[in-house]
Amino acid sequence: MTTTQTAIKKGKELENYISDQIREKGLDPKASRSIGSGSGTREKADIDTNLMVLGKNIGIEAKNHKRPDIRNWWKQTQELEKLGREPVLVYKLGGEALGDAKAVIYLDTLLELIKRSQEPKTIEKKLASEDKYKIERLKQSCLDVLKLIK
Repeated sequence: MTTTQTAIKKGKELENYISDQIREKGLDPKASRSIGSGSGTREKADIDTNLMVLGKNIGIEAKNHKRPDIRNWWKQTQELEKLGREPVLVYKLGGEALGDAKAVIYLDTLLELIKRSQEPKTIEKKLASEDKYKIERLKQSCLDVLKLIK
């Protein structure tokens, strides 16, 4: 096998792993490796997915190399941002297991994800004030019924 064929095989291996993980975690049942990933000149993500991050479709660039070149990989990943995607670089270095793959995202994206994960997830927060009033009326009606049957 030539060096180019080996590189393509390694890239496909990581891309398949990423799309498998997205599906297995229940995030997008249709996630798959992009056809023609890593070839051609059109700008595209390595993974076809409807996965959203902070209201934007995620753009994943996958790299499976012996040595890190994060600066250049990130520049390539940022091209996906021009397409309206939230850029995510996933990489694995030689000798590492697929499960040890790392992800690079903007610090602001990470902090916003953490912030949102810690926000209270109450039904009331998501409802309009009109809906809150209806729920309060329903609650009171239930209490009234309970008083009647006691």
